[in-house]
Amino acid sequence: MNFYNKHLLNDFNFKKYEILSLLESVNKLNCLSFFNKKICILNEKQSLRTINSLINVFNLLNLKFTVINNKHNIKKENIKDFSRTLGLLYDYVFIRSNNDNIIKIISKFSGSVVINLLSNGFHPIQSISDLNILYKKKLIYLFGDFNSNVFRSIIINLSKLNINIIIFSPKIYWNFIFLKKIFNKKKIIITEKIIISKKNCLIYNDVWFSMGETSNFINKIKLLINFQINKKILKILKIEKIFHCLPCFKNIKIKKINFESEIKENIFESNFTFFEKQINKKISIIKSYIILGEKNFFKIF
Repeated sequence: MNFYNKHLLNDFNFKKYEILSLLESVNKLNCLSFFNKKICILNEKQSLRTINSLINVFNLLNLKFTVINNKHNIKKENIKDFSRTLGLLYDYVFIRSNNDNIIKIISKFSGSVVINLLSNGFHPIQSISDLNILYKKKLIYLFGDFNSNVFRSIIINLSKLNINIIIFSPKIYWNFIFLKKIFNKKKIIITEKIIISKKNCLIYNDVWFSMGETSNFINKIKLLINFQINKKILKILKIEKIFHCLPCFKNIKIKKINFESEIKENIFESNFTFFEKQINKKISIIKSYIILGEKNFFKIF
């Protein structure tokens, strides 16, 4: 398997066999000394874990890179001209953006290989790294906002692998237009009422508010508060582990009113969660993707 010159704009870009090859390669690839490539990290959105996981991999592989944090380039410049400039300067562009269309334009006009670290629509690096564990399981519960970028990505990838998914989400967030694009809808159940299963399951959860988001706090919390992960859920379901796309907001105070987050703090700090392992898997996936993207590296075993 080789990912040479392969964009990763969203989770629809990967076929089932490519996902499985990437997952199998994680523990088998060694660091190679290659790459006289020019690499750019274009960071339009705030980040801690994904960007630092990427930088960790670059340092591990002795790769030089440039970080652009200036939002001016995307907001005020002609995006096609900006893309061509990036193409002249860099071979790889790793981007966190507010706009999926901008990522597509950069991939089309730059000539660089573009990898989506996170956008409003998708979070492929997070979902693929979590698949390291999820793809071996039979039942996954998703709790919260159906339209979360992480939920979209993980739903796409789990459906490719024929894994049963139960989406526990308010009806107002159900997205049937998105579901029409999914390959195996027979494996997906959407509900506002918790479905009790005798099978062991994993819970997948995402933050209710993206970093920097400030609007509609109160209305969104009122819609989602009944879909919180708490002790009651632990008693109802046979839960093995809880996945969460960090950060997790603690109690939020708005206009002197306290609001609770998507997961109770006592559960967040319990043995059901293993966020350190999620971060390590993200580092491994990024490393494997970069190595498999090297032109002369055609075999993973």
